Amino acid sequence: MKRRRPLGQHFLSDLHTAREIVRLARIRPGAHVVEIGPGKGVLTHDLIRAAGRVTALEIDPVLCGLLQKKFGEFEQFRLIQADALKFDFSAFAPRFQVVSNLPYYAATPILKRLIHYREYIERMTLMMQREVADRIVAEPGTRAYGSLTVLVQFYCEVARLMEVGREAFHPPPKVHSTVIQVVPRPAPPVEVKDPRRFFHLVQAAFFHKRKTLKNNLKGLKRQFEVDLSKIKQAGIDPERRAEDLSLSEFALVANLLEPRHD
Repeated sequence: MKRRRPLGQHFLSDLHTAREIVRLARIRPGAHVVEIGPGKGVLTHDLIRAAGRVTALEIDPVLCGLLQKKFGEFEQFRLIQADALKFDFSAFAPRFQVVSNLPYYAATPILKRLIHYREYIERMTLMMQREVADRIVAEPGTRAYGSLTVLVQFYCEVARLMEVGREAFHPPPKVHSTVIQVVPRPAPPVEVKDPRRFFHLVQAAFFHKRKTLKNNLKGLKRQFEVDLSKIKQAGIDPERRAEDLSLSEFALVANLLEPRHD
């Protein structure tokens, strides 16, 4: 009977790729590195050599057994069987780095959770499906630009580091992968009166991506006073689409919204 591959994960198998990811991660001497979803430990092997401490979070008990056999003798290695989507990363305070080949099925929610704990994170070097990476590093006016772009770039600086082909994995996935760097910012690049209001706006603006800002803002009228004349006076055409607005323009519109009191 063929053994089921845990949670549909494609395991990194190319040693050169693993070494290059660790090099690009710029792990400082003595750093605490957290690896999410280590799988069979190809990346883990090089992380143990480069870092002061490596903590691996793996949800699959079978893989945990394999990893413990491989690396349990290393003092700087710690294995935790846990779901990264539920894990309290503040347990690794004060500071740590993340280097990981994120499972395709959960890359976006895991990244969002890491951003929630960004005050503890120095930098993240993450491999994920290329299409997701495209959305994270996208610029305004491109098809990949969306609410995920704005969320990540509001809190972090992002950069594309390298492309990884299907042949670097076993079994080979149907998609290509990209390694990106995500570095939490000390402060957002734009000033907003209320971050919650800012992200309410962003979600509404992208709700129907092909509709104009004017049409999508109708979804906010139960919560906020939406004055299109003020938005026009601020130099933003309500007939534009959300994908054409920069972070600073989203901030400008968000700061013009006032909560409804009726």
